[in-house]
Amino acid sequence: MFDAAAVDPVDLDGLQRLNQCGYGFYRDVARTRADDLLVRSQAADALCRAAETVAASIQAAHADLPPLSREHPFPDAAALAAIRTLRALHDRIATVQTRLRGAAALPDRDFSRVVPSEAARQELVALDAALLARAVQTGGNAALIGAVETVLAAREAFASRGKSS
Repeated sequence: MFDAAAVDPVDLDGLQRLNQCGYGFYRDVARTRADDLLVRSQAADALCRAAETVAASIQAAHADLPPLSREHPFPDAAALAAIRTLRALHDRIATVQTRLRGAAALPDRDFSRVVPSEAARQELVALDAALLARAVQTGGNAALIGAVETVLAAREAFASRGKSS
């Protein structure tokens, strides 16, 4: 489970990135949806860059495969396994990116149900900063994709908690 109270210094970098993009920290009721969409689009863009890096690695791995010959009629099994692993990572990044872009936005009209208190608003801001920081750090690292998925799940749980009230 993600602990939103413990914002590490890396997440402060995420907050700074958000602040430069016009993030309102959910202070203005009229900008709730805009803040939510901004966070998700920034994180999805970072994951898109990570997916491009992995795709370039896949192409490089394909280019490094030696041509088939009579002496070596089949490609190296280890190289093919590495390519399959990279493709699986690429697909996982694409799935998380789709999940980010396709999630339901926070409601604009009834902001008090989503973030009823200052502590809850700060928790959501911490989740946003963690999500963006981990998405930017990903760069094709499978373990960090798991961290992005964990923070995204915590953020989705937070949003659904506000809707059920």
